[in-house]
Formats: sequence, structure tokens, C-alpha cells
Amino acid sequence: MLIVRPPSMRVECQDTTPNEEHLLERLTILENTLARLAERLEQSLKLLLRQSETAYANHALVKSLIEILNECGVVDNHNLESKWRAECDKLHDDEPESARAKKSRKVNRKAAGGR
Repeated sequence: MLIVRPPSMRVECQDTTPNEEHLLERLTILENTLARLAERLEQSLKLLLRQSETAYANHALVKSLIEILNECGVVDNHNLESKWRAECDKLHDDEPESARAKKSRKVNRKAAGGR
């Protein structure tokens, strides 16, 4: 069983008021919350890095397969690329209007100098 003393009991000065004790406890709670948030952000970063590495490995595998198929004459690179771009365009066309408007505003802001 753990016994946890409130931060206000750690202060040895008898001149502290209940308001000061309350503030010290609140600061400790905020520090603990910030520490937990930092841990979660670190875990999220590690997850994003793993996903990035996996996506890169998958991309390299697909690229290698396409090159081998192209060398064997099974796949035409130009035809494959045009079909791929058409599929990407369809994906962007299916995107909701509000998301497209947000993206265009971001692009316009970047073009205007990042305001």
C-alpha cells in the first residue's frame, strides 16, 4: 500500500496558508498531468515513426516489384503511372467539399507568404 503525502505537507514552513497549500497541490496536479501528456506524445511519436518505416518499406517493395515486372515485359510503366494518377484523382474527387476548401485555404496562405 502506498501512502502519498500531499505536496503541501512537504513544505516545512508553518507560515503557509490554506490558499498556498491549495495552489501547491494544483501545481503538482498540473505537473503530473503534463508528465503524462509528454509520455503519451512520446508514444505517439514512436508509433508514427514505426508507421513511416513500414510505409517506406512497403513503397520500396512495390517499386521493386513494378521494376521486375517492367523488365519482364509484363507491365508498362507509362500505362501503370497514368492509371495510378487517375485513381489518385478519383480519390481526391471523392473528398468532402469542406476538406477541399480547407486545403485550398492552406495552399492560398502558403502562396501569400504564410500569413
